Amino acid sequence: MAWVPGFVEFDTSLKEQDHFEGNIQITKVNEIVFHGVVTEDDGNKPVSGALVKVFARTINRQELPLSHTISGYDGHYLLYIDKEIIPKDITEIIVRASAGNRSSDTG
Repeated sequence: MAWVPGFVEFDTSLKEQDHFEGNIQITKVNEIVFHGVVTEDDGNKPVSGALVKVFARTINRQELPLSHTISGYDGHYLLYIDKEIIPKDITEIIVRASAGNRSSDTG
């Protein structure tokens, strides 16, 4: 069982507040949640715009795509997979990321 974030509900207009107080709504799900940060291997700089893919590898070494997402400006990603779509004969879960968007250098 996992919990995934929903949204933040604020009591008043954002323009009228000098500090922010709100309620975070979360949803209980019966899925697998993957989260992390995509970083460069030389210096651990976050990689924005990286394509993050999750695969299941079966007993016969076939890889089945399960889900994908794009990392944010800070390299963070979050995705979840419905347990019902995962085959019973899997031996591994594989997470891969692409090179991402290198044109937005923040340093």
